Formats: sequence, structure tokens, C-alpha cells
Amino acid sequence: MVFKRQPSGTMAGVSPELVFLFALLTSTACKLLNHSYLGCYVDNTNGSRDMTGLSGLKQLGKFHVQPAAPLVNSDEMTIELCSSICSLGRFSHFGVQSETQCFCGNSFGSQGAAAKDDDCNKKCRGNLWQKCGGINRNSVYSLNYSNFKNLYTVVKNNSLFIKTDGSKTSWRPAAAQSDADCLLRCSARADCQAAVFSQLRLECHLLAFAYPPASLTGPDWTLYQRD
Repeated sequence: MVFKRQPSGTMAGVSPELVFLFALLTSTACKLLNHSYLGCYVDNTNGSRDMTGLSGLKQLGKFHVQPAAPLVNSDEMTIELCSSICSLGRFSHFGVQSETQCFCGNSFGSQGAAAKDDDCNKKCRGNLWQKCGGINRNSVYSLNYSNFKNLYTVVKNNSLFIKTDGSKTSWRPAAAQSDADCLLRCSARADCQAAVFSQLRLECHLLAFAYPPASLTGPDWTLYQRD
């Protein structure tokens, strides 16, 4: 199919809505992510956790969350892995602790000033060249993102999902008659990390994390992850 550009900037024979969607989905630009070390901080004072961004979650994509802490525990834990986990919710900070544990949050230091760096001397289980905190000590990092560019990665037949304990709402419905309309509504919100749309049902849901609940997965739904 040959597209001819009109003076108005649209393509001949194609609706402006389709051109908009085509531009969103074919760009190779993506979200930039890096992290910066902030120090070693005390955690678990009198049973209280410093970073609790994963509270209310039981599962985040392929990662199981231990709700009591709340944390992701993995024998493959590295600084990069924890960074990737916390970026699924676009958290501003993450902490690695006791070789295998990952915490996410939008604040840190609630239990006092920075501890000695020597307190964070445990090697990451997934990379022995890295330090992953200590006993009740988080190696804390900031997460830095590029601004959303209103670009989306399309995931067909997505099987990854988020599971909560009922205390956290991870999605909200939005009125939309097309996938382009659904993405416009996601782009209008700073707290929208992704969207799912069903052409069959004409339903749109805006997501606070990069994955939907299990009820919004399957062949009827297309996942659009925001870059």
C-alpha cells in the first residue's frame, strides 16, 4: 500500500486517527532508564519497612511479591533486576537487601539517616561483583526516567499479569471506541503506565503498572505498554 502525504500532513485514504495510531506504534524510541546510588539505609525497625511501594501486590508480571514485607525475592537478584522490577510501576527509588531482596518505593529514609556503607556488604546473589545491602539494610538507588513520549509497545496475547490482595486498585476503566482513543486517554495521565483495549468489547482500561490483572488478558485484549 502506498501512502501519499496530503498538504494537511495526513495520508491520503487514511483517517487522522489511524495515522496517529500508526505514529505511536511504529516509532523505535523507548523509555530511558538509569539508576544512581544514594547510600545504605536502615530498614525493618520494629517490624516497619522503609520502602513499601509493592504493598497490596501478590504478583507483578513474572515476579512473585511477598506481601508481608513487601518485596520480591530472587536468587538471581542484581541491581539491574531490581531496577527493572520497580520500573514496572515507575517507582522513583528501589532498594536491594540481604543478597536476594528487592524493595520499591517513592520515598526512603523513614527510619533515620544513612547508615555506614560497610553495613551494606552483602553480595548480590545474581552478580557477586555487586553489593545488595545487608541485614535490615537497603542499598538505595534512585530511578531516573525520560519523559513519556506517548509511544507504546504492543503486546499481543499477553499472558503476564498483576495480582493484588484486594487493597490496591491497579487499573481503571475509560470510555473509548477505538485503540487510538484508549491510548489518548492513557497519554493524558501521568500515572498511566499501560493500557489494554478490546476491539470485540470496545473496552479500555488504564493501568497503574505495566501489566493488567488476569481478567484483562487473553486473545480479546491487546496490551499497550507506554514508553
